[in-house]
Amino acid sequence: MGQSARWRMTVAYRGTMFHGFAKQPGMQTVAGELADALQRITQEETSPLIVCAGRTDAGVHAIAQVIHVDLVDPLPSTRDGERGPDELRHSLNRQLGGDISIIDAVKVSPEFDARHSARWRRYRYLILEGATPNPLLAELAWHVSEPMDVRAMAQASGAVIGSHDFRCFCRKVAGTTSAEPIVRLVTHASVDVVDTSESFDLFGGRLIRFEIQASAFCHQMVRSIAGQLVEIGRGRSNGADIVALLHSQSREGAAQPAPSHGLCLVGVGYGPEAGLPKGPISP
Repeated sequence: MGQSARWRMTVAYRGTMFHGFAKQPGMQTVAGELADALQRITQEETSPLIVCAGRTDAGVHAIAQVIHVDLVDPLPSTRDGERGPDELRHSLNRQLGGDISIIDAVKVSPEFDARHSARWRRYRYLILEGATPNPLLAELAWHVSEPMDVRAMAQASGAVIGSHDFRCFCRKVAGTTSAEPIVRLVTHASVDVVDTSESFDLFGGRLIRFEIQASAFCHQMVRSIAGQLVEIGRGRSNGADIVALLHSQSREGAAQPAPSHGLCLVGVGYGPEAGLPKGPISP
């Protein structure tokens, strides 16, 4: 077996085209498409294992997913010579066709782990409030026709900040029982209205943004909180309900999770021990 090198890549994708990130037999997934493209470039007999910072579900987007992958070193040359980071990025983007984009690619220390080295992840959920849907945002935002109280949503979002048992907002992990805690540390949560005056005509509506940052997330956590916040915006729930749900440690009485297409992974943060430039991997 030849030498290998570890690569870190920042990846963006339109999740509505894929059955989630993780590779699955017979399914079109982000990791599957990436692995196939990398196998063609490396000319190896098997496709490489791809590890990501956060496994997104079917329909969920990303503009700052981080992966690591071990590839043969040196990479096979192109007709023009050695294949470096820029050539690798261009080769991948030509193959991936636009639904997946490689923003950057760089060799890193073998100790770097896209998942375990990450200190935090940040997600954004978009809600289009208004009587008229916007076709250009149909795959990016959940359309809610009723007017919502954004101030109440913003105030209620603060209830999830801190270390909590999020069983009320998470799907139970396979192989665990409902009695096992799902503790996560949320460091930021906010709700506001996005200024789209120079980019989209919302036909009298508003684009509402919910952002949340945590050390890690559990399955459907962000979508479940977003669904609860929309119920609060509609006046069907309130901030006290979020506090009560967190104390109940049960999904009973919680709102249904928001649709997947409004969710996007927008940032991943690493510490200096990861050997990366300072700051988050984010746009």
